[in-house]
Order: sequence, then structure tokens, then C-alpha cells
Amino acid sequence: MRRWRRKAVSILIALVSLTFLATAQAELPPGSYDKLKAGAQEKLKVKIIGVDQQGKGPKLKVIFSAEVLAVEHSATGLKPGDKITIQSYRWTKSYAGPKNPPVLPKGWVGVAYLNKAKGKAQGPGPTYKLAAYGESFEPSP
Repeated sequence: MRRWRRKAVSILIALVSLTFLATAQAELPPGSYDKLKAGAQEKLKVKIIGVDQQGKGPKLKVIFSAEVLAVEHSATGLKPGDKITIQSYRWTKSYAGPKNPPVLPKGWVGVAYLNKAKGKAQGPGPTYKLAAYGESFEPSP
């Protein structure tokens, strides 16, 4: 009887642990997002003017078209009125890693922390990527 109880308790602990691990999401160390934002090449107030989600499966490719409304700093010389493309992504299932970026709706206005993307432009104007993973966008008050 004792052997059966020990086995049952061991199985229960294993199941609880697996459930926790399956839903756990590893975050970056404290202060990491702030450092990434501080090191961003671009800090811009933008308005999302287009959203395109591509692909199927656990990771979607998300492309935003945006208009620059204001520039706090820009290493690439962006100015208000410029149109840019922002490469993003969205995990559709749980994963271990940095915070998942949001899929912003058309018309969203806020601050974007971005870095210049390498490669060919994918939309209007130059193409940028997220500088601070899921913390790369802050809504305007």
C-alpha cells in the first residue's frame, strides 16, 4: 500500500510539473527590455496604417505599415510624415522566450522602439524590426 501511494504521489508531482512547464514562459532578466529600448536606433511615435499577417503554424509573420507622427531620435534620419514598414511576429502557442509582441490594430497610435532591418524593403519606405521584442510598442495615453 505504501509503495502504491509513493508511486501515485510521484506521478501527481510529475504531472503538475509538466503542466507548469508547458505553460511557463521564460522572460528576459529584469531591466533587459529597458536596455533594449535605450539602445534602439529609432524611437518614434507612429500610426499603424496597415496590418498583414502571413503564414500558419506556431509563429506568424506580421508586417505593419506605419506613418511616422513624431521622432524622439532616429539614427536613420526619419522625419514626421515618412512611411515605414515594421517586421514583427506573433507566436500562436506557448513558447519559452521574450514577451510575445502584440498584433496592433489599424489606427493604433503609440511609441515604437525599432532597429533598421537588413535586406530588401517589404512595403512602403524603409523596413525596421522590433528593438525590444514584445515591449517594443507603447500606446499613447
